[in-house]
Amino acid sequence: MTEEKTSKERIQEQKYKRGWIFSVAFLLIVVGLILFLTYVRIVDENRDVLVGILGVITGSISSMMSIASGRDPSEVEELKDKLGKANADREALIARLRDAQIQLQLKHDQVHELQTAIINKLSVFTNQRVIQTKNADQVVLDPKVEEWLP
Repeated sequence: MTEEKTSKERIQEQKYKRGWIFSVAFLLIVVGLILFLTYVRIVDENRDVLVGILGVITGSISSMMSIASGRDPSEVEELKDKLGKANADREALIARLRDAQIQLQLKHDQVHELQTAIINKLSVFTNQRVIQTKNADQVVLDPKVEEWLP
């Protein structure tokens, strides 16, 4: 397994080296072409074609520079895809958690209503006023507590 892993790593390193060498060579060719065209006059007949070709070549300089600096644009796209998938999974888990919380709250409310109904039906105090104290003036305090009141 380790030999297999090292061979994959070697292949990956070779791929990076080839990409880096190609990118640097491409940049040098573009710079050389720009320097060449500064000293050589472009013929009017071929001017539009050459300007179009130079536009395409110079447009790819940024991707070549990123490859030369060690960043591969395909890896960035791959990471973006993984991040998108992870965010989709996260959203699905949040939705499931929300639904589970709703179901849990519904169950809690139903159990509370059922308990209240059973207590009301089976209570010995049915149709009686169990709570006699209506306000704070009817409260009788322990004498020890009254000692601490102002």
